[in-house]
Amino acid sequence: MEKRDWGIFGGLVFILLFAFVMPAYGADDAPRISVVELNDILDSSDLVILDVRTKRDWESSSRKVAGAVRVDPKNISSWAVNYSKDQKIVLYCA
Repeated sequence: MEKRDWGIFGGLVFILLFAFVMPAYGADDAPRISVVELNDILDSSDLVILDVRTKRDWESSSRKVAGAVRVDPKNISSWAVNYSKDQKIVLYCA
């Protein structure tokens, strides 16, 4: 996604960034970053952006982050093994 597109998406995106100890965090405890902060790390080779919307919400939305991978938020164990604890992982839902 180009930087100018983040302005459009900024009001809709809820972003979580964490060191991939997902079960240890509740929604209120997870570190957060802003769209501007995410823009600053978009070129990072260890960045993974995961779209955690429900399948229905994801399919009906015209707003998607380019390069993001849609994962099922109810089935973490099926996809969590695909990512390293050393990666910067951003979860978002819009």
